[in-house]
Amino acid sequence: MTEVHWLDLSLIIAYLVGLIAFGIYISRGVKTGTDYFLAGKSLPFWVIGMSIIGTNIGSNDYVGSAGNAYSIGLAQANFEWIGAIPAMILGAFLFLPYYWRAGVYSIPEYLGKRYDERTRFLSAIIFTAFSFVIVGVFLWATTLMLHTYLGWPHWLGILVTGVVVGFYTVTGGLKAVTYSDTIQLVIMFAGSLGVAYFGIEQAGGVDAFFTKLQTEHPEKLKVFLPADHPDFPWPGVLLGLALVLSPAYWCANQAVLQRTLAARSQWDSQASMLFAAFAKTFIPLLIILPGFLVLVLSAEPLADKDQALPWIIKNVLPPGLSGILFVAFIAALQSSVDSTLNSASTMFTRDIYGVWKNSFRRKTQTESEEEINERESHELKLGRWVTFAGLVFGMAFAPVTGQFGGIYTFIQESLALFQGPILAILVLGILSRRPTPTGGFLALLTGLVIAAFLRLVLDWNMLYVAFGSFVFSGLFLFLARWFTAPPAPDHIQGLTLRSVIPSDKNGGQND
Repeated sequence: MTEVHWLDLSLIIAYLVGLIAFGIYISRGVKTGTDYFLAGKSLPFWVIGMSIIGTNIGSNDYVGSAGNAYSIGLAQANFEWIGAIPAMILGAFLFLPYYWRAGVYSIPEYLGKRYDERTRFLSAIIFTAFSFVIVGVFLWATTLMLHTYLGWPHWLGILVTGVVVGFYTVTGGLKAVTYSDTIQLVIMFAGSLGVAYFGIEQAGGVDAFFTKLQTEHPEKLKVFLPADHPDFPWPGVLLGLALVLSPAYWCANQAVLQRTLAARSQWDSQASMLFAAFAKTFIPLLIILPGFLVLVLSAEPLADKDQALPWIIKNVLPPGLSGILFVAFIAALQSSVDSTLNSASTMFTRDIYGVWKNSFRRKTQTESEEEINERESHELKLGRWVTFAGLVFGMAFAPVTGQFGGIYTFIQESLALFQGPILAILVLGILSRRPTPTGGFLALLTGLVIAAFLRLVLDWNMLYVAFGSFVFSGLFLFLARWFTAPPAPDHIQGLTLRSVIPSDKNGGQND
């Protein structure tokens, strides 16, 4: 263990113990599957909004964005401004009302209602598999922080984080996740402001900081990178990020949207996303500035760009505040883990296991009140076991993450392989009644194949892969209406735009 002030260490231990106690307290009110997966549909908009931001600015943002800012510069902010706020507003007004009216627990469940159970099952497998893998990425980001700051070996950092996060997530479900996220967000903002103040002060003030940045690293201040940039070319940012990856993340990501489905009303659901969009405008300053501070303050280049944030915490902040900030960023990392685990548990329990189990039931069979209570109890137990299993898998997978070039880029690369097709069938499925059940399933399946081909065979940039697979799946879904059976009108009632807006005198069938 490296030298750490006793005050910093005390704050870290108090925070970790407090989270375990919080999980015990919240778990007392979790009695059914609805309590566990959707917090009993009781969450107010401000809690959801803060939880959304807490989840979003987790390990891949605090650690990964700081590392990317150190590596590529201001262009990283495009993932916050272009890649977030417009899509969040779109999600609040176009997507959330339909999810809410459908009364679903998950995005795959909505796809199942709009198309069929095949689409629900396949999309749930994709999202759940990605979630389990990404938990390992988040845990690795956490252990990088613990290794750099405390000198802990990687295995110890993974074990401690896994035990603490696993305890309150497994026992308390979504309610524990959202309220812990809310507390963690306050700590994150306070810590980030501390980084900004002490980092710029150590650089000699605002003028000296910007002068040195402009003089020694002018290339880092470009908002858009050249069209031939290997990671973030500007055409790819506009086409792949702004039009596909961003809307897909904010309008179809289960880890983000699950809490909006747990709102106490539709108004709270939509207001929470708009509240989060407003808060999002300030995020780039907080998560990108540490990367710039390392450029100005560090005499030697970092061996790993993802160590930019831990370096700032260890070398810039005074005792006490250093501990608070370290707790803030551990909170951000844990927020990503707990939200991902809870959403994966929901999808596996209801959209994978639930669909498989229902395939053996007769369609005319209805559940009695006793059977409903038994099912809810079973879903609660299964949800907790799946959460535990996902955590164990993530802990085992975490060391593999160290072989990736950077955690932020790896996450975006992974999302690009499936978010294009998912977004295509969601958008067309909401805007039009024409897409067919079979067409939706085939558009998703073939879109995944095309995305893998573009990335793995043709070696396209991830942003172009996202855009290309989105266009392909959209065209396939549009053309499939001519050779697949149309959906029954009552099957999609309330799930599409024209089935909610009153039709014209002639029936209003042309959409």
